[in-house]
Amino acid sequence: MKKSILLIIIILGTYQVFSQSYELVWSDEFDLDTVDAAKWNFELGNGSNGWGNNEKEYYTSRPENIRIDSGNLIITALKEDYMGYQYTSARMQTRNKAFWKYGRIEMRARLPKGRGTWPAFWLLPQQMNYGTSYWPDNGEVDIMEYVGYEPGKVHGTVHTNKNNGSSGVSQTISYAGVENDFHVYAIEWTPDEIKWYVDDYYYGSYQRLNRDWHYWPFDQQFFIILNFAIGGDWGGSQGIDDAIFPQTYEIDYIRVYQSPVSAIPDNQLKDGDITISPNPVNDLLTININDNITLPEISVYNSGGDVLLSSVQYEQPLTKIDFSPFGSGIYIIRLQNDILSRTFKVVKL
Repeated sequence: MKKSILLIIIILGTYQVFSQSYELVWSDEFDLDTVDAAKWNFELGNGSNGWGNNEKEYYTSRPENIRIDSGNLIITALKEDYMGYQYTSARMQTRNKAFWKYGRIEMRARLPKGRGTWPAFWLLPQQMNYGTSYWPDNGEVDIMEYVGYEPGKVHGTVHTNKNNGSSGVSQTISYAGVENDFHVYAIEWTPDEIKWYVDDYYYGSYQRLNRDWHYWPFDQQFFIILNFAIGGDWGGSQGIDDAIFPQTYEIDYIRVYQSPVSAIPDNQLKDGDITISPNPVNDLLTININDNITLPEISVYNSGGDVLLSSVQYEQPLTKIDFSPFGSGIYIIRLQNDILSRTFKVVKL
């Protein structure tokens, strides 16, 4: 492979990890004829105890409940007798297919209306890393929730070990027109804060404040869930108006942005705390971490910022990474634990 001269600039000093320099890393524009099975999994049925919320719908993958039309994903809730339930709708997620740690995650959508509707756009953890239960110990982030009996009120919430269920930490904005027009619902998620937005309006945040996983399990990878519930503990707390059906939840796109590798802070670990050799490398790269450093996650990026090895937790101070599958060029190694981070430039021969 012909070698090229590359220039990589890593900015030192105090720096916001996420700013205006996001890069699109994943999206679904819903421009296929059907839901992209490479990106999404359907969840079917009524789950356990109405998906844990006493919801009244039965989720299907039928075109009557979920389809793509003119570049929009259309989730339709129907009043019908089906599989022993009185309502049908759809729910899908990206677990094991797409998941992220930090960034901006957004959806452009038009919301359904009417008492008893409960659409949501939210995140759950890819793995169980904390506590004794997957939920709530490992967290949940609700980017957008909407209950039809409160027209115009959009909610963003986190659930953790210490604050969950009806005690989740929520932010709310009154925003006219969400049932009639398309709007963008987003979070910006950094190692220390989650911020909620509707369009360009910032309406609240949840901060880490140096607290442990009981309050902040949001330092791991999460996947997307998209669903349209009917009834349930919250959505159905004022009953269900059967005269409103059918109702549609219309999604124009979902996009995920992350900071390029050049925006990673590089001033928090001292020289000598971590050594990397040999550099240049042919096959095996050895990473040696001092005993006094909490073992970090290790990621490998190419010079364009693409992730080649994503956030692997190593359990020993001396670790080897196989570089033999990579072509010649310059790569970035990122090491990060709960409070510290460092990046290194490595040349592959």
